[in-house]
Amino acid sequence: MNDDTSGRPQGEIVVIDRRAINDMVGKVAQVAEQQHTEVELREWQSRHGSEHVDDTLAYAVVGETLMYLHTCSDGVVVPVALYPNGNTKIYSDHEHVGEFAPAGLGSPARARAEGPTDASS
Repeated sequence: MNDDTSGRPQGEIVVIDRRAINDMVGKVAQVAEQQHTEVELREWQSRHGSEHVDDTLAYAVVGETLMYLHTCSDGVVVPVALYPNGNTKIYSDHEHVGEFAPAGLGSPARARAEGPTDASS
């Protein structure tokens, strides 16, 4: 994920179909409900920083990865993975990939598709 040799955190947008996004959102929300989210979040932030996780719907710490849910401008929710080294992976459908370019994650052209990308889902 970090192709850059400067050591700076990198971002990646992974384009997947809406059904897969909804499934991931449901899993993050389910784990968030089962964890002591605030305690786990504070522990993760104390080890890795807190600049990326301020206004989200749900957080789940999975191993060393912080997963959280981001709400797009039209209300659609997408999952985001924040890794201990600062790298970020956003899972988006084709319709919303453009929302993330201003966040320093590169242009939509850098987004890569994974699996089927049925935009009608």
